[in-house]
Amino acid sequence: MNHTSSEADDFDSIASDAAIASLAEDGYAFVNRLFDPALIMTLAAELAAMEAAGTMATAAVGRDGGLRRDVDIRRAAIRWFDGGTEAERRFLAVAELLRIAINRRLFLGLFDFECNFIAYPTGGFYGRHLDSLAGARNRVVSLIVYLDADWQADYGGALRLWSGPEDQGAASAEIVPQAGRVVLMMSEEIPHEVLPSHRPRHAIAGWWRVNASTGQRLDTSR
Repeated sequence: MNHTSSEADDFDSIASDAAIASLAEDGYAFVNRLFDPALIMTLAAELAAMEAAGTMATAAVGRDGGLRRDVDIRRAAIRWFDGGTEAERRFLAVAELLRIAINRRLFLGLFDFECNFIAYPTGGFYGRHLDSLAGARNRVVSLIVYLDADWQADYGGALRLWSGPEDQGAASAEIVPQAGRVVLMMSEEIPHEVLPSHRPRHAIAGWWRVNASTGQRLDTSR
């Protein structure tokens, strides 16, 4: 696949290589610059406009028949990407470059990508969870991109990660959600939570899946 100069400008390949190496070794990684800062600012402005217009939807927990809106587990609002703006299309183009880079290095067979804007209100949080739902390999690698400029640690809202599903001890990492910071994690392996935020907090969350279709069954778990 040939990539345009604008895609290359939006994507830091050196930061990508470092993040993928950490993902392979630890199951998670975070880097402070992978996307162009100007693109991050544009996406943050688009999310602010959607909030002001009231077009965000209450985030749910689970999928399909198990879907529920449970404010004891998660308190946030979302809007799924549809590629309707230039900034969204640029973001999705960089996500595609990252998918190719991960597959080339880790041979995961990542096939499909979905993502959403997510806005946590003051007091918003998301309890400990895995991104991949039990019994379905619907998400393999998770991506988080933070959008809030000048975020300070005492604002709360940190992302807390553990080393594996059975790990109930001290967290392996707590990541402050500063604008432009990118987190990758293995969706089936790394439990995590969003700590309560003391002011509104904004991000993009996405997931790559493998193609689970077979000759007898079409994968529709998007």
